Amino acid sequence: MNNKKVLPEKILDMHWAYAKTSVLAAGVELEVFTHIASGKKTVDQVSKAAKSSRRGMEMLLNALAGLGLLAKDKAGFFNLSPESSEFLVRGKPGYLGDMSLHAMELSKIWLHLAQCVRSGKPYTAVDEKEDAEDYFPVLVRGLFQMNYPCAKYAALYLKRNHMKISDILDVAAGSGVWSIAIAEEFTTARLRALDFPEVLKVTREYVNRFNLSDRYNYIKGDLRRIDFGKERYGLIILGHICHSEGKIYTQRLLKKSFRALKKGGVLLIAEFLLDKDKAGPLMPLLFALNMLVNTNQGDVFTTVELKRWLHSTGFRQVKILDKAPSVSPLVLAVKK
Repeated sequence: MNNKKVLPEKILDMHWAYAKTSVLAAGVELEVFTHIASGKKTVDQVSKAAKSSRRGMEMLLNALAGLGLLAKDKAGFFNLSPESSEFLVRGKPGYLGDMSLHAMELSKIWLHLAQCVRSGKPYTAVDEKEDAEDYFPVLVRGLFQMNYPCAKYAALYLKRNHMKISDILDVAAGSGVWSIAIAEEFTTARLRALDFPEVLKVTREYVNRFNLSDRYNYIKGDLRRIDFGKERYGLIILGHICHSEGKIYTQRLLKKSFRALKKGGVLLIAEFLLDKDKAGPLMPLLFALNMLVNTNQGDVFTTVELKRWLHSTGFRQVKILDKAPSVSPLVLAVKK
């Protein structure tokens, strides 16, 4: 008989999980990390720079230190942790602050989770044009820094394996992060980015930032309605789009992509994937619920399901790249 006492710490920690996100987002919004990086180390200095009350700022700085995002010395001076120095100082290449602000906006939608579970319907539908053009231009900016290392990993993998890629289609391109990283390695490739018009404005911005505008063309519209063509591309990229499409539309998307690829062409998929029993990992399990509250059909699939769909479509040499620097694996499939 197990006499070990059951404690509520796990549940209590979940009760306060929102507070940690709120503390981080407040630090980002008030540019606390950027102010400290510029040399403002005391409560008075940071509160003045952030145009905030001393009382509130002292509490916030102490909480950030408690979370390990700041270090406080015996004299009361605050310094950045390695993580906050790398990812939370505005202007740094790895800046992720915008994602923290997005998390707060997303939390407002998640408040309606029980309602969405009851109805099976989303609170908002970002897979439809009207909501998508409000939602994604903000989101994809934050996602660029998160996805660029993984996109670079994919580009180098393709290059190391001597892939000859001249024509690329980036589906639901967002910031263009996946195709930009590949364009940097395949310097003669021509690229087309497909997305809604408002999102493509962000794509153009990032393409111009990387001085690649002379190699890109843009397709405005809904990926569900646009014909990709036949045997046109050497590489098609589905960068974190399948989960918002759901099972039916994803299978249709795979078929359209197969038709549009040349013989020997490659389909690159970045996606959250579950194990076969849907028991983990945790991030895809949570992301499935994110799709419930935010899309009409979105879902997260198992690796087995995605492989089966790819093989039944006609793809061969399906390979899972699970060592990519990301919370989600990459999937490569070749059209033979």
